[in-house]
Amino acid sequence: MGKSLKICLLQKRKQVTMIKTKESLTAMKRYFFLILAVLMTTVLLLTACQPNGSKEEAPTIASYEGYSNIPDLGSIAGAKSNGKLATAAAERLSVDPEAVFVYSLGDLPEDAVTVWTKELKARGFEKTGTLEEAGNTVSWYSEDRDIGVIAGYMDTDQQNGMDAFAVFLVNKSLSVKYVDIDYEKVQEAWSNANNGASFFIDDKKIFGYGYIGSADDGFLSKNTDSSSALMLVEGVRPRYVHEWDKTVYACLPDRLVAVDTKEKDPEEAVTTLVEGNLQSLQIVNEKLYYTTKNGLFRCDFDGENNAKITGKKMKDAYLVGDKVYYRDTGDKNTEHAYSLLTGADTRVTEEAVSSFFLGSKSYGYYIAERDVEPEEDKESAEEETTAKESEDKEATEATTVAEDEAADEEPATAWTLIRVSLKDGEMTELATVREGTALVGINGKVFYVSEEHNGQIYSVSKSGSTPKRVTRDEDCKYLMTFHDMILYYDYDDETEEGLEHIYISTPDGFMKSDILH
Repeated sequence: MGKSLKICLLQKRKQVTMIKTKESLTAMKRYFFLILAVLMTTVLLLTACQPNGSKEEAPTIASYEGYSNIPDLGSIAGAKSNGKLATAAAERLSVDPEAVFVYSLGDLPEDAVTVWTKELKARGFEKTGTLEEAGNTVSWYSEDRDIGVIAGYMDTDQQNGMDAFAVFLVNKSLSVKYVDIDYEKVQEAWSNANNGASFFIDDKKIFGYGYIGSADDGFLSKNTDSSSALMLVEGVRPRYVHEWDKTVYACLPDRLVAVDTKEKDPEEAVTTLVEGNLQSLQIVNEKLYYTTKNGLFRCDFDGENNAKITGKKMKDAYLVGDKVYYRDTGDKNTEHAYSLLTGADTRVTEEAVSSFFLGSKSYGYYIAERDVEPEEDKESAEEETTAKESEDKEATEATTVAEDEAADEEPATAWTLIRVSLKDGEMTELATVREGTALVGINGKVFYVSEEHNGQIYSVSKSGSTPKRVTRDEDCKYLMTFHDMILYYDYDDETEEGLEHIYISTPDGFMKSDILH
């Protein structure tokens, strides 16, 4: 009995001990989880108090692959890029948003940009342009021109005041897009665009305006080594004819079309991409950029993903670097430059222009109508003065009336080739050109149709040397470049309609050939 009682008591003690142990473990678990919860809450609170997480932070210039040698403006200024503004600028440029950085001027110390530009220079980067708080952009390139940046001030709130600074990373792979500008190539393509780019010529075919025999004129393709031709679209005059990857693109009066150069059936070869009256067309960044009366647009080669870049009305628009150069019809047809990076618009010339193009990083060339001041013969003027002094009162009065009538007549004008400095706007007259013609730039020369020499083609150096005759043919109707040569055409002598000759000539006029015959 006593032994059984002891065993029973021992069992009860064990049970009590186990219960207490379980209770202790349970309490410890509760305490552990309580501490863990407190720690997790603390971590969450601390994280919430920190700046945006790494996934939301805009990358720095230095962190962008391949650009470690470019000083980081954000690090110098202790500022971060505004992701929203950078994305908007990247969309206008059609580039990777991570390659664009936009800093609020309120976040940048006054000397931050100066320090940054000095550091770029110290690291061997060459500057193009002058950086001012006027919305213009400048570029810096490495010595081998493999990498660089384009930068400029922005007016992000459209309140007529610069409130941000933008930086766009560039490299040689983007050379056909917005950067690493080869002005020798740019001036030639731009010159052709000024003429409406009515033709595209490869080594075997010419695409453009013409006629076949006695048939109606229109948009055709013609072999350059034979009389074989194919009418693509009858009764239209194509403009801004370009080629990309065996496809020709052209603006017709009512639409933008693509032509499959390998297709022999016109109905199968021609595809309409965009409806409407296009005013310019250019291939940039493997996209079609075009203008209408409603602004500047961009689309893919198949006409899809159409996007409006800006609603500005742009006449004779041409995109080079980060800027769209165009004639502003709302500002007396002066030349303007609109930056796709900063969104700023600046005036390039102070007078109405035609046929503008950049011939170098420092100078633009254009045609403008200017008053011609007659040269006075000093000796004749003195003789006339002496004679007038001896005339009677009646003759003097008659002379006065004649002078007043002459003063009421409009002054004589001439279309003039002018060079303008992009730095200070200084203008230099180079030659007199024929009205309605355009300019062509090849290497260090500007070619034009001379008014003083019956429509013959002349050239003048970009610095303004004595003009030289290139061709003996007169009344040249068109002027464009083709593989470092010049191309011009002539109408049928009898009908003045349709092309009779398309000549290709060396820049010195030494050799020429007619590709239509």
